[in-house]
Amino acid sequence: MRRVLRWGAFGVLATALLMAAGVAWYAFSAPPVENLPLGAELIAASSRDGRALLLASPSKTDHGQLEPFLLPQKRRAFCGPATGAAVINAALGPQPRVNQSTLFSPAVRAIKSELAVSFAGLTLEELARVLRAHGLQVRIVHAENTDLASFRTAAQATLSEPHTFLVANYDRRGLGQSGAGHISPIGAFSPATDRLLVLDVAAHKYPYAWVPVSRLWDAMNTVDADSGRTRGYLLVTTAAPHE
Repeated sequence: MRRVLRWGAFGVLATALLMAAGVAWYAFSAPPVENLPLGAELIAASSRDGRALLLASPSKTDHGQLEPFLLPQKRRAFCGPATGAAVINAALGPQPRVNQSTLFSPAVRAIKSELAVSFAGLTLEELARVLRAHGLQVRIVHAENTDLASFRTAAQATLSEPHTFLVANYDRRGLGQSGAGHISPIGAFSPATDRLLVLDVAAHKYPYAWVPVSRLWDAMNTVDADSGRTRGYLLVTTAAPHE
């Protein structure tokens, strides 16, 4: 009887260890390439129409600043670190300062460890604190505290100025995409079509895309279960211009 109990306990332990190993593998492994189709009304940046929109955009300063530093997120929950690293490097360049691992300085680890982020990602507030820990000024704007018109105005102004950046936190389902909460930087604004260029850091799933401002706003105006607040956006700038 004791032997049966011992073997039963061993089986439970072995199962628990296998489950833990599976969860860890999922969190730390590179996300698989899926190349999913874009949602309705979204225009791929690499398409003929997408390229034309960027060429005609009067508000595309951030695209040029961010593009050299944009890299796909290396883990499933690393949209925040991938976005943060790109913004930090673009703001404090010209040479890259951090990557998605070295982003986790002692000050950042005090906010949230790389291990914790690998499992749970970053909320809008946490990403703001990470950027501040690297010397940037950040304004947090939750959708519940603003409106579509104010967001459009802020986006156009930010994307027209050097050393200022716009980061969106949204629910993918609002764009007709697979997934849930996501973070990516914004690269340009097209006033002619009222679209924003989302520089999606989850390159394994979706390409950069032009998204109607109203659709992105609706996707941001959703509740993040981790924070208990609506998603929204960050307005990021340097304390002083870096040449």
